[in-house]
Amino acid sequence: MTPTLMEGDIVFINRLAYLWHNPRIHDIVAVRDPRDGKIIIKRITQIEGKHYFVQGDNKQYSTDSREFGMIDRSDILGKMLK
Repeated sequence: MTPTLMEGDIVFINRLAYLWHNPRIHDIVAVRDPRDGKIIIKRITQIEGKHYFVQGDNKQYSTDSREFGMIDRSDILGKMLK
């Protein structure tokens, strides 16, 4: 799959999006990288309770849950606005 975002793109994150419902599969979200705390943009591909598996659209070059594992709900900062 081709990347949804390109380097240098500006995105807006809705930090209130998940006050009334939980993140869903296919949502594109801003998450805090559990390894270094940087903010990264990923797509939710799997949900197990309050843990989320996130992947980049360009899987060949993406650093995501395949490397650092599932993330907690608290690591999701908000939903990307399209």
